[in-house]
Amino acid sequence: MRAIVRLLLPLAVLGAVLAGCGLTGQIKPNQAPETTLFVSGDVDTVNHVVHLHWFGSDVDGTVTGYEIRLLNPAQPADTEWVFTLRADSVLTVNAPTGFTAPVFQARAIDNDGVRDPSPAVQDFRFRNLPPTVTLSSKPATTDTTFASVTVTWIAGDIDGNLSRMKYFVWLDGQAATPESTTSLTFTMPSARFFNGAATYNNGFRTLYVQGRDDGGRYGNIDSVRWFVRRPVAGSRARLLIIDDVPTTNTSNVRFDSLYINCATRNLPADQFAIMRLQNRTPFRSPMDVQQTFQQFETVIWYRANETSFSTFLHDFQSGIEGYLDHGGKFYLEGLYLLEGRNATGALTPNFITDYLDCRGLQNAYVITPSVSDSSAGWGNTNNSRFRSSVLADSSRQQALAGRTGEPGGTRAFLVRDNSKAILWAFANSLAPAAQDSIPVAVMNDRPGGGRVIVTTMPFSTSIPAIGGRGPSLIAKTFGLLGLLTP
Repeated sequence: MRAIVRLLLPLAVLGAVLAGCGLTGQIKPNQAPETTLFVSGDVDTVNHVVHLHWFGSDVDGTVTGYEIRLLNPAQPADTEWVFTLRADSVLTVNAPTGFTAPVFQARAIDNDGVRDPSPAVQDFRFRNLPPTVTLSSKPATTDTTFASVTVTWIAGDIDGNLSRMKYFVWLDGQAATPESTTSLTFTMPSARFFNGAATYNNGFRTLYVQGRDDGGRYGNIDSVRWFVRRPVAGSRARLLIIDDVPTTNTSNVRFDSLYINCATRNLPADQFAIMRLQNRTPFRSPMDVQQTFQQFETVIWYRANETSFSTFLHDFQSGIEGYLDHGGKFYLEGLYLLEGRNATGALTPNFITDYLDCRGLQNAYVITPSVSDSSAGWGNTNNSRFRSSVLADSSRQQALAGRTGEPGGTRAFLVRDNSKAILWAFANSLAPAAQDSIPVAVMNDRPGGGRVIVTTMPFSTSIPAIGGRGPSLIAKTFGLLGLLTP
């Protein structure tokens, strides 16, 4: 085993030894690194977004990182050095007035922690053009809504990043406290329509929208003015009636009268309101539906014998669900309301299972030139009979029109609990014949005190001459919704 000998010599002796070996001179101190900076593109009055590159060199070591900073007159407080391992950056310069002349600095740091004492420097002159916004979907001047509105706009920024735009939306008198969003659409919260007493007023309102780009510059302001109505004339909004039967329907007056007369007989005139979808465009989003409904204790929506596809119900179903989730009471009447296998309908199967607590729809198997599977629907004649222990017994109904390839639009439910079926069609009463009685109207209570009733055998189509069944059914429905008690 070879022994290892360690010699400890004074520095002076070590120097003499090294000199005797022909090695002379002194150990040099660490040299600071150098930094170089360059820019992609023009430097003279450039866009407020610029790509910067830098690198460092160290003759007696290695570069371990960099410190950078931007001295921007538009942001005098932001002057601290920031450490980075990167050698480039896409820099977005704050230029809210449209022009600024900042100075960018970068300095390398070597493996001994020594910083470049003369950082690389680049002077800039940045310009920032203002962004633009233009309202593209908005209420017309002739439109009327309750205290909710959804608007959509188109944005532009020729020298910025649209994905980093921020938008500010406010109503007249609220410019100092706007709502903000990064989306291109916004629904104004109902509370923003309150007057000082936390109530709603009738009158024209103006909505404004303005964009701010990634350089901090605000653009133009676009606006829209329309009429906003308070829910009811009184202090308690108990009922909103949505009339979804157009005047082109020959029975329109009779359908309207059933509901309006029932409301007039049982409620003060200042506690209910009527919305006729034919005349206005009150909803532009599901949130519009939810916020409008939430201004009322109960909502009744009737389509009677209309066989057209309801785009409002289809597009804004989640708004109805939001209302029910917050304890609302909702009644819906009409044909072809529910989507089934090979059968169109406005509301999805999820609504049937999640909100009506049913397993789905009964299927009526038919063979026609256009349908060879289930239409999820039945037709009926003047001899069709319906029974209910909740509403009225032995009611005969007016025959309902059907769509091409389908029988009448009555949808029957697969209820989980028979007690939730409030109207049954007698066995062999419909076409094609069903051997058993089948539910065509259901009622389901929701958490928070809410209740939903959906009937696919429209009560308003009942023949008035037979014992006044139509008005009787409507009145009993008002009772189920709590509208017959103070």
